[in-house]
Amino acid sequence: MAAAVRALQQAGFTAELHGVPDRPAGPPAAGAWVALPGDEAYAVVTVLPVVPAEQRGWRCAYPDEHAVRGYRITFHERPFRTRGHGYQDAADERCSVFTDEVVATVREWSSWEATWSVTPTGQPASRRTAYHRRLAAAKLASAEIPVDVELDPLFLLLLDAEQVTALHATVDDLFLPGIRWRFPRNRIGSKLATRTQVLLRECVPPAHPAGKGIWLVVDGPAPRAEQRLTVRLARVAGRSAQHRWDRQPEYWRGGPRALDQLWGTDDTGLAEEITDLLTAGETREALHRCGVRVDRGTTRLLSGLPDCYELRAWTDSWVTNAVASLADAAPWHWRAAAAGQRRPRRLVSLGGFNPSRRPGLFLSQQRGQPVLSFDQSASPLVVPRTDWQRDLDLDLVRAGLLARHQIPIRADPADQARCDRVDVGGQVPSESFRQQIALL
Repeated sequence: MAAAVRALQQAGFTAELHGVPDRPAGPPAAGAWVALPGDEAYAVVTVLPVVPAEQRGWRCAYPDEHAVRGYRITFHERPFRTRGHGYQDAADERCSVFTDEVVATVREWSSWEATWSVTPTGQPASRRTAYHRRLAAAKLASAEIPVDVELDPLFLLLLDAEQVTALHATVDDLFLPGIRWRFPRNRIGSKLATRTQVLLRECVPPAHPAGKGIWLVVDGPAPRAEQRLTVRLARVAGRSAQHRWDRQPEYWRGGPRALDQLWGTDDTGLAEEITDLLTAGETREALHRCGVRVDRGTTRLLSGLPDCYELRAWTDSWVTNAVASLADAAPWHWRAAAAGQRRPRRLVSLGGFNPSRRPGLFLSQQRGQPVLSFDQSASPLVVPRTDWQRDLDLDLVRAGLLARHQIPIRADPADQARCDRVDVGGQVPSESFRQQIALL
């Protein structure tokens, strides 16, 4: 051990002798601890019998006639919450009989954060502009999309007379132009998203909070099928649905809020500044400007740093997915989205692992302040996208690809006089816009 400690000190490392956290059966021994970057991370060097490995290098072994005295180098760090093993279980392990290899291993581990870090970057402007052009073209052509209403009689039998009356009144009052316009699009923005379901209104609540209720939903087309939407009844767990419009009736039925109120852009300058920061990859600054607090894991992720040594291989994927997902966020809405929620709810999944510990970003509230955290959880609670993402119509209007009067919205009839006097970007409202206002 003295030779290993001397070699580490000559290489510039500070080694301290403590009891080892984990070792095979045998008499108590001390290990040389070297502090490393990370959360309570250390490299621990111990002296143990080793034998040649089958492929190459060395491995630990119990004393026998073939074993020689060598070194075991282990990497220990504070385990993440769902790891299933304690601090004593090493995240990485090497064995050798040479002090030079011990120093080389510790030197390699001392730079693991820099090795696995990435630079958070936003989507290239050209790619985002192309996406916006395709999305604007798809929305402007949405009037040609057929919408079918298919109410299953078997579901109607599960509703009482009052619920059936309310359902028919809702169906009769559907604002189909808004449904066609705002239904989610696919990854490139040119067509309706397949295998996608939007929840409009809960007709029958679930018998148990963890169960499923009966909802009026809009189903997207099947893959490689005709571009067609279908309004139907379905049994759905609303708490785990990403697309819920029950809090935005203006999207599909009509309500008192105008576009600016829906977008939450009373301070237009702030909204545009936050949007520019998010699309440029400056996510931490944008969240700070909106009063959103982030935890340690999210801070490291949005800075391009690995969460921990054992999960270092996921850094590139998680950072890319987090920055790309939050580029369309509206953090100025998050205070309202997190209000009254006692448990964290998932914003986005970042990929990797099994369903019992899916990594993702979660939104919660602490002392009235929204908090964004990185965690691994199988919780089904989800924040609907309309609560935390901004309406991309705002981006399309800013880019000059749409005019406000082209966005279908059925405002409250009390606002008709104001709508008739509205100055639409300095332009005269089109005839279709005048007809739409006249129908209100």
